[in-house]
Amino acid sequence: MRRPFRLSPLKRLRDMRIRKKILLSNMVIILMLALAIGTAATTASRHYIQANTRELSARVIDQYSKNVDNHVKEFVSSTLFLLNDELLTHIVAGRDEGKGGDRYAVDFSRVSGLLYQYGNNNPSINSVTIMDRGGRLYWWQRPASGTEMNADTARGIATKAEALLAESGQGIYWSASLRGTDEVALSRYYLDMNQVNRNFGVIVFHLDRAYFMNLLSEGSIIQADNLLILNENDEPLFEGDAGLLAAIRASARAGARASSDEETMKIDGHPSLMLRSRSEETGWSVLCFIPMARLMEGTRILETMIAFICALFIFVAMAVAFWFSIGTTRDIKLLERTMRRVEDGDLTVKAIPAGKDEIGMLAVRFNMMVARINELVVRVSEERLAKQQAEYSVLLARINPHFLYNTLGMIRWFSRSRGQTEIESMVGALNGLLQSSIRRSGGMDTLGGELGNVRDYVHLQKIGYGDAFEVEYEVDEGLLDAQVPGFILQPLVENAIMHGLEISKGHGRIRIGAERRGTDIRISVEDNGIGMDPAFARELLASDRERRYPGLNGIGVRHVHERIRVLYGEPYGMSFDTAPGAGTTIILTMPYRREEGTG
Repeated sequence: MRRPFRLSPLKRLRDMRIRKKILLSNMVIILMLALAIGTAATTASRHYIQANTRELSARVIDQYSKNVDNHVKEFVSSTLFLLNDELLTHIVAGRDEGKGGDRYAVDFSRVSGLLYQYGNNNPSINSVTIMDRGGRLYWWQRPASGTEMNADTARGIATKAEALLAESGQGIYWSASLRGTDEVALSRYYLDMNQVNRNFGVIVFHLDRAYFMNLLSEGSIIQADNLLILNENDEPLFEGDAGLLAAIRASARAGARASSDEETMKIDGHPSLMLRSRSEETGWSVLCFIPMARLMEGTRILETMIAFICALFIFVAMAVAFWFSIGTTRDIKLLERTMRRVEDGDLTVKAIPAGKDEIGMLAVRFNMMVARINELVVRVSEERLAKQQAEYSVLLARINPHFLYNTLGMIRWFSRSRGQTEIESMVGALNGLLQSSIRRSGGMDTLGGELGNVRDYVHLQKIGYGDAFEVEYEVDEGLLDAQVPGFILQPLVENAIMHGLEISKGHGRIRIGAERRGTDIRISVEDNGIGMDPAFARELLASDRERRYPGLNGIGVRHVHERIRVLYGEPYGMSFDTAPGAGTTIILTMPYRREEGTG
């Protein structure tokens, strides 16, 4: 069964009449304005409520944050009493190593006793774990504090603590429990109090969550079920209600990274206001979450007013837009009728501007476009006729060189019959260049054919100059079948001989090279002549005025560059590497293409 064809909403919108589009656009604009006003009013109301809430609770949160800071500093200071214990430091420093195999058991018993005494004096401590630099472990645990500790558990705790301290680059680091319990952990290096830049290992304290909960006052805005404490790296240390841990973790972490101290977010699907206080001393953050339902009561009246204003704005917009669209679409329809006459081929038609607005200017531009199109049609016809005449002239011009080619062949035969081998060689080279010019001028040739033309040209020049210069060829045989524009190397070699080399000194050298560069071929003509200023070299390619060097077929250096650009595009062409007195290297870059019919 064939399914019915349905237009997409965007397609329907594009196909609407302009009048409907104007009506719809105005409705959307007014609706957006109404929503903006309503949003601004709602935001202002919420801001006022949040400001009042913050004013009432800011001092409570700040005071609680300061109490937390004091508790943190107090506990860190209390750990120094343990680090100052001479017996404990003597054992952890390993000063009794090597005194017997049972020494560790004795040391473990003595350390456990010391930690037991320390723990009883600090009821908030649930466990203490020590690992010295030799990997020996000592621990103590309060009997009713949770999972029973063993050597593997202690080593895991100490290893995690070492990693946290190394990653943070600090000597003390607060984190969540390192043994999977609902506790707060303090990890620090076991410092040598006589030489603080040296440590004997790590020591980890696990504190009961009551250490922070005892700071909460009954009836305060901060309660156990809406409290979250983060360390300086925004890692959770204390979650007041473990039942909300999964929901609070994602929302509170994002809120803790916000730039402001208050933000609205969802907790268990319900919007809540997050209040935050960050300590300048510890860098810790105290976050308190207050349900928005408790704060945003009484906003129904404001929402009703916003809906009424939106409806009023929409009604007014429809009336104004309908009146405005009548005048606008009338002028557009007149312009449309004129365009249809142009489609039928009438290029003499003109649109009459109805005013000086955008539609009137569109009519003026339309008239200019039609006149330009008419002019271009006439010009294309003239250029097509001129091209046909030029092709006919070129065909006639190529008839004459055949007579010269046949005459040179007769002179070569006559020189051979008279034993004039040098004249025969010169005429043969010239005959080859002329034959190649007739066959390839303006077309494509292989790199091997181009090098053959260069050899014929060099042969003629060396008859006149003798051994005043030498030409070297460094071309891979695999590149000889590469397709290149005809007569692009001979003008460059001619330029090097006529303008680059110091022939009178008799030590000229020209090197012709070719190599693959990815999908391109790079051909270079290098001489050891007088060189030129780089600015002048750039001017040869960039100047608008024509610069030609005398050569076969009148092909100059600049024309070689232009032919490559015309055939292959902007990235390709000619470049120079030259300096006064340092010779010149001309580099041609073009796509690598092989002759059809080759592998």
